[in-house]
Amino acid sequence: MTTKSFHWLASLIAATLLLWKERPRAVLAVHAFSTRSTTKIHLIDNIPCREIGIYISSLDESITILEATLEGQDKLVDEVLKLDEELNGGDEILVREDPYGSVLWPAALTVSEHITHDSFWKTTQQRKPILLELGTGTGLVALAASASNKFASVLATDYETVPLELLDAAYKLNQNDDITTPVFTSLFDICNLSEPLPPADIVCAADILYEKRTGVALARRVIEALERGSRVVIGCSPGRPGRPAFLEELQRLNSNMKDVNFVDVEGTTCTGERNSLICGEGSTSISDEPEMLLVAIMDLTPDCL
Repeated sequence: MTTKSFHWLASLIAATLLLWKERPRAVLAVHAFSTRSTTKIHLIDNIPCREIGIYISSLDESITILEATLEGQDKLVDEVLKLDEELNGGDEILVREDPYGSVLWPAALTVSEHITHDSFWKTTQQRKPILLELGTGTGLVALAASASNKFASVLATDYETVPLELLDAAYKLNQNDDITTPVFTSLFDICNLSEPLPPADIVCAADILYEKRTGVALARRVIEALERGSRVVIGCSPGRPGRPAFLEELQRLNSNMKDVNFVDVEGTTCTGERNSLICGEGSTSISDEPEMLLVAIMDLTPDCL
């Protein structure tokens, strides 16, 4: 992450810190969407991560992902806050840590289910499509797409290296099971509009609307993808601050998008340890046991323009 890109992340964490500085660190129950788990810990870029098995009902299979442990999350958050202090002192620093992408969020499961369900494939495909994921995080969507064997290839992108390393390691863990389609990873910042979207037939993103700036950028990427002929799927858990800006910018960019909105579908909360600056105590995304959660989905085709 460049110094410029870092400021919004540090500001987001700093704002949360101000709200929660008088409260104890939130430690919630373990295992997001888990049907199986192990005590095996992997060090990914020196960040402790645990294996979690995520059941994908549309595949009737479990996918293994890696998620930062509470210790790993603490390390990422502390590093961001430390670098924020240094940046405020005038230092120019390249930042690589992103604590939000190191853990699983509800929309990742919802998007995974959506793009691998038979109903998503209403027309006969002459060829398998290429999938591009923006902001892959723990990589569940990319891994589920690969396991479905419905895509020619998957390109998972993120603006940070840690999520891509989590995905690379998880891909290897799944290779002896159901992962059949190649998954490639690449650094890509959706906010850097000077860089075009990588080519793909389908573009998806899950839970990346954390901030107004990102919401505006994602709206522009959606229009870019649609204009070139790509189908677009966006998943958003409740309470994401960038969602209003995303919808406003989408409608501003194209008058045909004025009636476009998210549709709520039944999803599932995450359960798992969270640093309180990554996920506050009152978050609806987290619960002690998995619970039904309405997650917003937007599925757009080029003919909507």
